[in-house]
Amino acid sequence: MNWQTPAALGIVALTAAAFVWRRFRPRRFSFEKHLPCGCSGGGSGPRPPGLVVAGRRGETPRVVLKP
Repeated sequence: MNWQTPAALGIVALTAAAFVWRRFRPRRFSFEKHLPCGCSGGGSGPRPPGLVVAGRRGETPRVVLKP
């Protein structure tokens, strides 16, 4: 057995360990998974009735409050 066999087996073992670590590592907290509504919890919540937010790419966004 020459030096290439242990080197190749070491690379395979490191790759397998990386895949196993990615599978069983502790997960980061995610708002999408931990909130009941699945929303990000940011500013995209429900709007009050009568509030219209519109805009197109390259234009100034419009916010209109309808009575």
